Amino acid sequence: QRGFDAPEGLRSPFPLERSTPGATNLYLGGLARQSMILPQPDGANLPPTRFALKARPWFIGLLCIHTVVTLGRFLMLDIWGTIPSLLIIMMGIFVLATGVGMDTGYCLYFGLMCLVNGIFDEIIFVERAVHSKHYVFDRNAPIAFNVASAVFLVAPLIEIAAASLAAAIYIDASEQESQMLLPNVAQSEYAYHARQATSDEPQFQKFTGRAHHL
Repeated sequence: QRGFDAPEGLRSPFPLERSTPGATNLYLGGLARQSMILPQPDGANLPPTRFALKARPWFIGLLCIHTVVTLGRFLMLDIWGTIPSLLIIMMGIFVLATGVGMDTGYCLYFGLMCLVNGIFDEIIFVERAVHSKHYVFDRNAPIAFNVASAVFLVAPLIEIAAASLAAAIYIDASEQESQMLLPNVAQSEYAYHARQATSDEPQFQKFTGRAHHL
């Protein structure tokens, strides 16, 4: 086996006679993640947390209300407002269609899209309220005007609420992943110190003698 020379980029940092299957798999796994265009985090396939499962009905409710608002914008011929709203709905479906309850990775993207679109929709609502000749809700205005005002008012509120819920779900999943990784880190440190204690290699000894001034 010593006659085989691996390429420089694939050469393992572990000596062949000291390599273990676990160390080799760890090295190859890290190399595979580094070679990806978008590396996948180690905890991406974790099951959803309890908070995510409890928040799932609220997430579905906000997504349904956002779908109704998007339909209203389409009927008002607000095409440029309907397109990003449809993208948000598609991303929300991706969050729920993973088969495990909720996908935290797609949930992060969903929250970012809702936040950005909510900010723009809020600007549109304020601009419409300032430049309109009617109040936001006016009895003397046509019914279509009041319905449009309700749609433009509800849209940013729903998107900001959905962004906040998605952020809470993602933060909770990240904290759970960190707690699951802590025992592995502690076990690795314990194994390192145990190996250093039983190793025959010379160990570093700190100076224990008496100090003298020159």
